[in-house]
Amino acid sequence: MQGSKRKLREGVWELRLTLGKDQITGKYRRVSKTFHGSARAADRALRDLIDEQAPSTDGAGATFGQLLDQWLEEFERLDLSPTTLRTYRSQIEKTIRPRLGKVPLTALTAKHLDDLYGALKAVGKSPKTIRNHHGTISAALHQGVRWGWVNENVADKARPPRVPQRRVSAPSVEVVRKVIDAAEERDPRLAPLLILAALTGMRRGELCALRWTDVDLKLGVIEVSRSVVVVPGGVAEKSTKTDTSREVALDPVGIALLEEYKDEVIGWAKAVGATLPKDAFIFSPFIDCATPFRPDNVTSFFIRVRDSVGAKEVRLHDLRHFTATQLIGAGVDVRTVAGRLGHADPSITLRIYSHLIEDRDRAAAAIMGDVLGPTKKKARAAR
Repeated sequence: MQGSKRKLREGVWELRLTLGKDQITGKYRRVSKTFHGSARAADRALRDLIDEQAPSTDGAGATFGQLLDQWLEEFERLDLSPTTLRTYRSQIEKTIRPRLGKVPLTALTAKHLDDLYGALKAVGKSPKTIRNHHGTISAALHQGVRWGWVNENVADKARPPRVPQRRVSAPSVEVVRKVIDAAEERDPRLAPLLILAALTGMRRGELCALRWTDVDLKLGVIEVSRSVVVVPGGVAEKSTKTDTSREVALDPVGIALLEEYKDEVIGWAKAVGATLPKDAFIFSPFIDCATPFRPDNVTSFFIRVRDSVGAKEVRLHDLRHFTATQLIGAGVDVRTVAGRLGHADPSITLRIYSHLIEDRDRAAAAIMGDVLGPTKKKARAAR
């Protein structure tokens, strides 16, 4: 990409860019802009104008910031999670672009990235936050390699800080019961959602997205195929985190919970002359159940409830950990637990709950000791 400036009269300049050949017409594409100011200011304006322009289709002359823009556009085109997209945009606009946006893509090095990670550490950012930024940078550069804009992903050579494995802490049965009891007193529409979260380990967005058509109360099965996310202006439905659906079995307690709750919801609708649609959302703040609860509102409700029972350290997501720890502690195999939680691979479950697996291994060792120990003692006594 070439740029030039031409003086029209004192204090007035024409800034011109040549962007490369158009792929259809074969003609060079040009951009011009009139600028008022000094020669030095015109030079700065010309550099800014270059940064603003999208690169040619082969990425020639592109800056890292332009790659980030194109990568985000591709992300939107693929219709991926709005929540993830917002996170990427925030990381890029607040941190990555200000430091690296104007660096020519072909000049970007691992040293640039290591310097960024060092600066983030210096202002107190956690290793996990820094690694999240590294993941965004790496994903964008990987796309650049796919498109042929760069030959290699320099993020592979960078050294973000290691994140220490945090031991998952799940609330006790006593604490979960207190939270549920307090929820039932506060809001009969949201309490069943928290109970179902503890029973199944489903994600917050998955619970909000449930419709009555997703539940077979006779068979005791829930089909989990969607999730609700917050978007500008309201909420939207998307696929699950792993883009796959799964079936989650319900025990008699879960079946009774939803049967009783459905009767209540139908009763509330009849009281105002409304009819509940067949595909109504199970958990909704409205009588007609046409709109689900916002996931962030569910979290706010949970925080109020847990604070009221003195469990301020417990998060809504910890109900998911509660499910997993109870199942693994009871001896349920990891593959089954992973299936209920919706993990893409059982190895994820193993990594998150490795300490529980270790505890079970110690218990297994003790069992074998009990089996063989007495026999060995008798044999020694007989000698």
